[in-house]
Amino acid sequence: MNRVFVGMDVHKEKIVAVGIPLEGTVPVFREEFSGSDLSRIVKRLVRLSKTHQVASCYEAGPCGYGLVRALQEKGVDCHIVAPSLIPKKPGNRVKTDARDARELALSLRAGTLTFVRIPSEEEESVRGLIRCREDIGKEVRRLKHIIAHWLLTHGYRKPSGVGNWSPTHWRWMRGMELAALDREVLDHYLDTLRMLDERLQVIDGQIVELSEADTYREKVRRLRAFRGFSALGAMRVVAEVMEFTRFPSAPAFMKYAGLTPSEYSSSDRIRRGRITKAGNSLLRYVLVEAVQSVVRTPYPGRALLQRMEAVQGPLREIAVNCLGRLRTKFLRLLHRGVSSGKAKVAMARELAGFVWAMMTAPEAA
Repeated sequence: MNRVFVGMDVHKEKIVAVGIPLEGTVPVFREEFSGSDLSRIVKRLVRLSKTHQVASCYEAGPCGYGLVRALQEKGVDCHIVAPSLIPKKPGNRVKTDARDARELALSLRAGTLTFVRIPSEEEESVRGLIRCREDIGKEVRRLKHIIAHWLLTHGYRKPSGVGNWSPTHWRWMRGMELAALDREVLDHYLDTLRMLDERLQVIDGQIVELSEADTYREKVRRLRAFRGFSALGAMRVVAEVMEFTRFPSAPAFMKYAGLTPSEYSSSDRIRRGRITKAGNSLLRYVLVEAVQSVVRTPYPGRALLQRMEAVQGPLREIAVNCLGRLRTKFLRLLHRGVSSGKAKVAMARELAGFVWAMMTAPEAA
């Protein structure tokens, strides 16, 4: 049976599909479909698969996983491609949907594409809840900054000794003597912040409850053996990665988090720059957030010791080694004159390696 490699340029309005044979560059077919009717392109590729061996792909984007799931359900081989890793021709200055689909098909035939893992519908739902929580959290932080700036521009400073956003801080803002219109403005801000904060607490409770499910309990238990990971923080990592074994090594996992340094080296000249940030930004944020507690105190608390006792054998050894390694690395970098911010990012990269080791290590017999 002849093979056909199908590249699809998928948009909300339309989908352009181009099929390239195993040999040659003359397309077997080139067709356009409505983006709102996936069934037509599914039927077309299913019909093509009866006479040809079909391999298809399209770029990851806002249209999600609906098309790939529909094709795989019908037995058609389909993959989603990482857009940033698609080979590009520097001299190519013409871009159309048909050319993009054709280039995808040619790259698929050449085997130069990197595929994205397709999550199950349940995993996608859990990840959606986590990202909903992150979006609301960003709004809460943004609104707090707006309120703080509003108070400052109007000449109001919170009393000394009052913690930011503590109950005393809230009572002070609610009880301030302001002009009628200013009072309404501040109350609008505070009411919106209170509503978002309450919604955030509800979602946090849902995520913590999910961490007790059979699917996630063991993964969360392992991650909580590290300092800086609550049940919520562990679920934020698990939801973004799901399968840690798909990374062959710790450096590959660090690269996925965008924590590896960029490099521009040639001949005898070696130049390394800032971290690439070419990876999962939420995972990177959680890892950097987790190392903050290591900086604050070098000694494990009672709660951390209890969580470390919940893992056995090589898993506990990984957690103990991580605890000492991160603190030592932080002090060494500070001694070399590295800024605190860069040192924390380096610690996050180390932590990523320990996380990969913990999540891929076999359970002690």
